[in-house]
Amino acid sequence: MRVYFAILLTSALCLGALKKRSLSATGVLAAAVVGLTTASNDNLLFTTVLLAFFISSSLWTKYQARQKMRLDPKFTTASQRDWKQVLCNGGIGSAISLVYQYYFDGRRPEDLSIGERRLMTVLIWAYIGFYACCTADTWASEIGTLSSDWPVLITTWKTVPPGTNGGISKLGLMSSFAGGAMVGLAADIALWAQYFYAFRSGALPRIPYVTVGSLLGTLGSVIDSLLGATVQASFLVDKRAVSDLTAAELQKRKDIKVISGADILSNNMVNVVSSACTTAAAVGLIALLM
Repeated sequence: MRVYFAILLTSALCLGALKKRSLSATGVLAAAVVGLTTASNDNLLFTTVLLAFFISSSLWTKYQARQKMRLDPKFTTASQRDWKQVLCNGGIGSAISLVYQYYFDGRRPEDLSIGERRLMTVLIWAYIGFYACCTADTWASEIGTLSSDWPVLITTWKTVPPGTNGGISKLGLMSSFAGGAMVGLAADIALWAQYFYAFRSGALPRIPYVTVGSLLGTLGSVIDSLLGATVQASFLVDKRAVSDLTAAELQKRKDIKVISGADILSNNMVNVVSSACTTAAAVGLIALLM
């Protein structure tokens, strides 16, 4: 039954994303893989958190699209996520979901040993940490871009043009906090709805994941900004900040200036590294608390 649910839900989301042009054709295929490996999990938290991330990110990407287009002429193309972006924002989460299914599929928390319950909690923290980072980064990028104040570079605190990698603003940081909190709240609702009696009996620890998500989301966004300011180059082209330029584009234009960073990692790779670091931080934190 769960397999049919996973297929139906994933198909509906992919078709909707394709119709709204929030995903490219390759993005839809990658999203199908992420959706199937997640929605087949019998713990509702995994699907709920993924839906919260996917739906909110799509909505914020389309929000104030005209204003974003004035700031970034490539916005129309950038708003369609391809397979690389989908896997960078879902690959690790899918892997965590598969590991969880391997150990706990069809099993109740009350029937698990203390060690198994701890492993279950670790995997939940890892999953929340991953999507808190992804959501916080997306919210900060999509909402922070609309700030009336120019951002400052996180490493020097100097004002930089909107769209500069590593640039932070008050609106962006607040959006990161809110995005992470939203992921944590989605996890809280799903867990309490499914495992109410497990919480009441003490089989599962009562952890306020809305707080965990907000803190990990903010941490992930800060890590992303630090990476963006140091190992991802931002260039000034026609008075606009751009990144991920090819060698041919750099040679073609002689008026390009480097704003910050070294051209080592692409935007997708920065997303992978920052989300992986946040996931590791989540695992390390819960390991210390246990």
